[in-house]
Amino acid sequence: MKLKNLYFVFFVLVSTSFNIVKLDKSLAFVNDNAAEFHSNFSILTSGDVAYFECEDFVDNALNNYSIEVFSHDFKKTLKCSKEFVVNRHDTSVVDTVYSFSNSKNKIQIYRALHNDFIVTFDVTDAMFKLKGDIKPGMTKTDFFRKFNLTESINNKVQIVNSDGSMNFMFFFENHSLKRINSLLYLD
Repeated sequence: MKLKNLYFVFFVLVSTSFNIVKLDKSLAFVNDNAAEFHSNFSILTSGDVAYFECEDFVDNALNNYSIEVFSHDFKKTLKCSKEFVVNRHDTSVVDTVYSFSNSKNKIQIYRALHNDFIVTFDVTDAMFKLKGDIKPGMTKTDFFRKFNLTESINNKVQIVNSDGSMNFMFFFENHSLKRINSLLYLD
């Protein structure tokens, strides 16, 4: 796992020109009383993306969501479809991908034999909140305050876990969060 982390950091360093800004492991208390986000470091890429590592946010961002929550709480706003797929590790097992979507939002959950995994989370509606009340429509200032970070001029912010297997991209427009997009690695 350490080699994978090293490879990810090396890839980011080689593929972009950057400035590394070290951040203290400071706490940010958010509206969600139980949430504290620790941002470890930032790499500003040559493009328009500000990159931050924040393990505790990424690991817990989608904890309030499940197939049952989407089927019940969002049944009037999201259409549900299912696709059956052969498990790539055990071809005798058939898993299911649940897609919940409308014209502006798409969430996909991979249901395996013993676990469910959110693999796509692409939303623009404020009704979809991540841990810490991170949601479309919030101001850029409030977003950065949640992580106790200095606000960036970048209009795209990517927050990842330490090995880069989970990431969230936040798109800002006119100083407001417009879209949250996450593609989560599933092996």
